[in-house]
Amino acid sequence: MIFSRAMAYACLTVLAGVLAVVAALMILLTIAQVVRGEAVPEPVARAVGTVIAAGLALLCRAVAKRLV
Repeated sequence: MIFSRAMAYACLTVLAGVLAVVAALMILLTIAQVVRGEAVPEPVARAVGTVIAAGLALLCRAVAKRLV
């Protein structure tokens, strides 16, 4: 199956959006747990996951922009 540039752009843009939402939700979850006084399980792992998700979102968006 041959993908067009437009389809690749759309897929990468959607993937970037999903990864950005995941990163934002991880940050909001951490803030909510701190405010409520709950223990944050594995804060380093959550921070690394957030950075990776945000980095992949930026990378996907940059690749998508180069396709246009």
